[in-house]
Amino acid sequence: MNPAMAGLLGAISGALVTGSATTIGPLLLQRHKDRAEGHQRSKEETAKKVDLVNDVGVQCRAWLLYLSRSLQDRQAGSPATLAEFDEKGEGLRTAAERALAQAANAGYALSNSGLADALRALEDQVRVALLLPAHTEDLTQLHTQASSYFTPREVVTLRMLDEVLHDRPPTDPTSGTVFERRFLA
Repeated sequence: MNPAMAGLLGAISGALVTGSATTIGPLLLQRHKDRAEGHQRSKEETAKKVDLVNDVGVQCRAWLLYLSRSLQDRQAGSPATLAEFDEKGEGLRTAAERALAQAANAGYALSNSGLADALRALEDQVRVALLLPAHTEDLTQLHTQASSYFTPREVVTLRMLDEVLHDRPPTDPTSGTVFERRFLA
């Protein structure tokens, strides 16, 4: 082969390799950067959902705990006044209702769920128990009902956390609990 032709082929080959490297290198770098950013966004989204789910658990527990303790105080003969109950209960209910509504951002429709309805109904029953003279048996039964909500409420929260952390689509976390809504066919 002619030395001039070999030099020309070498120069062309070098230009192709250099051109490929200057084109492919940045493309690979950009793809790697896009994947890393996507992974970071996914982690941030999961963290936000975990915060929303945890907030539901914390706020609903605080509300339920207040209702349960109000009943205990009533049974012990030292109930809060209705005004005190309403004032503190409103703040806890509002925080829980806000957390239940925000859960929609994690894919859970809990604002009008059996969980929300059960807590609202319990609050109404506790309020009536504070307002009217109640029999010890009625208070005990109502307190037992309130106490029975702690574990299923925790189950609901744990189900949501499990789905969020394992990147599974949201399901009805109240299914199989006392909060599940059963519609007649």
